[in-house]
Parts: sequence; structure tokens; C-alpha cells
Amino acid sequence: MIRVDRYARSSRPAVRLGVDFGAGILVVGIPDQDGRGFRTLEFPGWSQEMQAGGDGGPVHGIPVLIHYRHDGGLAIGGEAGPAACSDQPSAVRWIRKYLIEESPVRIPAGTDRRITFREAATDFLGAVLGRTAREHPGHLTAVFSLPPDAPEWYAGWLGSVAHTAGMSAWDTLGEHAAAAAGYGLSVGEGGMFLVIRCDETELAVSVVRCEGSSGPSRSEDLRVAGEACDDTGCRAFDGWIARHMLAVSRTRCTGLKAQRIYDGITGRISEVHQQLAAAEEAVLDIADPFSGTTIPARISRDDIGRILADRGFPSVLERTISRALAAARAHGCEETPVAVMMIGRGSAIPAVQELVKKQFAGVPVLCDHPFDAIARGAALYMPRAQRPERIRNDYALRYWDPSAREHRYRFLVRSGTRYPSAGQVARITISAAYDGQTRLGIPLYEISTSPDIRAPALELVSDPAGGIRLAGPAEDAGDGSRPVLVNGRSPTLLVADPPAVKGEPRLELTFMLDAEKQLMVTARDLLTGILVKKDAPVHRLT
Repeated sequence: MIRVDRYARSSRPAVRLGVDFGAGILVVGIPDQDGRGFRTLEFPGWSQEMQAGGDGGPVHGIPVLIHYRHDGGLAIGGEAGPAACSDQPSAVRWIRKYLIEESPVRIPAGTDRRITFREAATDFLGAVLGRTAREHPGHLTAVFSLPPDAPEWYAGWLGSVAHTAGMSAWDTLGEHAAAAAGYGLSVGEGGMFLVIRCDETELAVSVVRCEGSSGPSRSEDLRVAGEACDDTGCRAFDGWIARHMLAVSRTRCTGLKAQRIYDGITGRISEVHQQLAAAEEAVLDIADPFSGTTIPARISRDDIGRILADRGFPSVLERTISRALAAARAHGCEETPVAVMMIGRGSAIPAVQELVKKQFAGVPVLCDHPFDAIARGAALYMPRAQRPERIRNDYALRYWDPSAREHRYRFLVRSGTRYPSAGQVARITISAAYDGQTRLGIPLYEISTSPDIRAPALELVSDPAGGIRLAGPAEDAGDGSRPVLVNGRSPTLLVADPPAVKGEPRLELTFMLDAEKQLMVTARDLLTGILVKKDAPVHRLT
């Protein structure tokens, strides 16, 4: 959602950027003047040129790396150089992965200074967006892709970084919707497609279903029906390829020398992939760090295929796809996919593409934009002229009724509620479940207003206190109507200090909706009068 508009009355040109902050590569793209074409931005010194074998030309991406030097300076992307391939703790990789996982690890960032992954991500993304703002002056709107596993605060964090860097406005688009838009895929209501992401850290397969008639370019119309992942990603591929090239180079060495040569190869694996994107064979001159001589090592596309087969990757891919489809079937999604989209650095490898095509014979496999599909879709994304301003589903707080010995639900937001809210949408008081309880939670449940028509809808009966109870066995209800816990992965915890007493009203909660459909909570301790939370995000509603 647009946050700031610094140039609303300015004659400076309007520029819309698509930003894909990926696991291993950051891609920033911009549409052509006619709004149809697309190109990625080059950042000399930071970015590298990547060939994907498609007809769109080279893609420029910045390796997601940041190196904190002892003098307090920063090295971004390609500037990190050898430090990025070493084990130096001040060379930070896999930033987005650890950011989303909210890793508590602290990183050395100069003398006597340690920072979090969130601070490192802010430094990295802020530097890139700041440079973009300086080199492309105008009314800049950044459209960020939003990972499906992003925590509640992630979108707001992106917006704050964009604002600080000089962006005049910002918006978000779900990663699956961005990929579909980038590949030009259009799916009608009830249609299903697969997204296969093979990046630095993992292989992930998502089965995505369209539940709206507007096509998959709208995040709110898409629902992940099933997903599965495996930790076999580009890091594993790079190690396998490096070991193969070391073996075929006939370099007879062990110990430190072998490790140095191996590290040198892994640091140049991108060159191998770039050569193989345009030719059947790649040649890499391997430098001997002790003698100073170089030894040529060759590898072909067929070699890559054999390496993947020898390491069991075809079975890994098949199992991961099967698990994702099985999860989708368990949720009532049994349609044949209209297409399979491939994204991520590993998806640019021809041998990986061929394996996927064998798995989906007769189904279009879109794989010619693995590096830039997401940024392309975000850059070309045009929000609806009139966004929906109402919440689609019901949301309730679940609690245990000891006298009835069953769970009940207290509605917080009803279907059709407008957002942003003019004021509070709900006010409740919660108590401890046992004496001495110090942490109280907000278990938020979504109750869909569009149940699966093939299953009987779950009947919810209101009680005089505002709660609701299940009026039928939950197992008889379809997945679309059964209450689903939506904030289990990022629970909102409230601290009671001193510890609470069972049954005694302890925290007063008030809820409101912001312009991003985020349900926000403010919590006050009734015993101490202290404000425990102030406008803290609970969950982004649909």
C-alpha cells in the first residue's frame, strides 16, 4: 500500500520498480516507457550478468552478500569478492532466509560491534535502494515481492527501508502472483498451477490455486493448497560440480591445497553456468594457489545431468513434487495444473529444467525467466483502479469454556468489515488459564465465508456473550469452512508481569485494521496499567 508521496505535485517522471529480494540474488527491474517491456537495472561493481537461455536478454542481479570490513565500511554483492566465499563471520550470506526465520545470531560488523540479520538486511537493501534513487531520480514506486512464508512485520519493514532510501511510494505483491504475472500466466477461478523454486538454500514446490475470477496477478485471489520443500539447493549443486571439476582436472593434491582449489572453483561456479547457458560445454581455468599455474577443466551440460543423477537429485525432485501434490489433494485440490513455473538460480540449469519437463509431460513448463520473472511481474503490476476495501472472511479468537468443556470463538472481525477501520473493531479482556501464567497469546482463527461446495458448511451458533460454538463435528466440514489457526507461525505473545492469576481479568485488548489489512492490537495490563503492546501486528487478513 502506498505510504509516502513526496512528488505528488512534481513534474519529475514517475518510475515503478519491481524488487525481488531473493534468497541468493536481488533483482531490480523497470518497465519500458510503453509499460509492456522490461529490463533489469545494472549496478556496476555490485551486480553480475546472468544468462537464462530465454529471449529476454541478460539479467542483472546483485548477489545477496554483505561484508563488514574492520574499518566499518561495507562491501555489497560483487564487491565482497573473496570474502564472500570464505568462512569469515563478517561476510553475511543467506540474509533473507535468516531474516524471515528471525535468527537470533549476531554478526561481527567492525570493531566491538555485532548486529542482527535484520540490521544486515536493512544495510544491504537500503544501500541498493538508495543507489537506485540517486541514479534514477523521479517519483519512484518500489513494488516488492512478498515471500509466502514472510512474517507479519516483513511488509512493513520493506516499506520502512524504501522510505528511508528515498522511495516516494511502495507496494507489495505476493511472490507467486508476481511470478505468474512475470511469465504472463492467466488462470481462471478454480485453476491451479505449480511454482518450483530452486534457490541457494532449498528446493520448494508450491501448488497454487486461484479462488478469484481476476486471474493470478492478484495476491488476494491465490491460495497455496499444498507445498513441500527439501534442503537440496544451489549450494549442494555447486559443491557437486566443484568436486567433479577438481577430479577431472587431474590435479593430484590433498589437504590445504585441494581445499584452496576447491574454494576457488566454487567461487567461480557462476561462470560455468553462464557458459553453459549459451553453449554445450564450459571451460574453467583452475588456478593453483601455490605454483601460480592454471589447469583447464571442462564440464558439459550432459556432465551436469549425470552429476545430478549420481547424487540422487531426480528422486529428490520427484518426492518433493509428490508431497506437494498430495498435500493439495488433502485440501480438495485435485485439478490438473495449467502450467508449471520455475524460478530461482537452480531453475536456470538446463538439466533441472529437463527433469521437471519429464515430470509434467503435456503440461506447459515455463522456465525461460527463472532469474527475473518475479521482479518482472512486480514491475509490470498495476493495482486495481479501485481496490477492495472490505475483509472477505470472518476472524475470531478461540478460547476454552471450562463449564461447557469445549472451545468457543469470539468474533473480532466479520466478513465485509471495511479497512482501514475508522477506530476499534473489537475490544476484549482476557484472563490467565492457570495461576502463575506469564505469557498469554492471541490464537486467531480464520473462518472462510466461501466453503467448499462439495462439503457441508460448518454451522457456528452464537451465544449471548458474543462467543460462538461448533454446531456439528468439525471433521464433517470442508477445509474452506473449518476454522483455521492463521497466526501459529508468528504468534502474538503478551507478557504478564507479575504473573497472572487464573480467571482474573488481566489484559484489555483493542483491535483495529490498517490500510494493509493488518489486524493490529493494543494491550494494556489491567493490574499495572502498563501498555504491553501498542499497534502491534497480529495477522494480515484476507
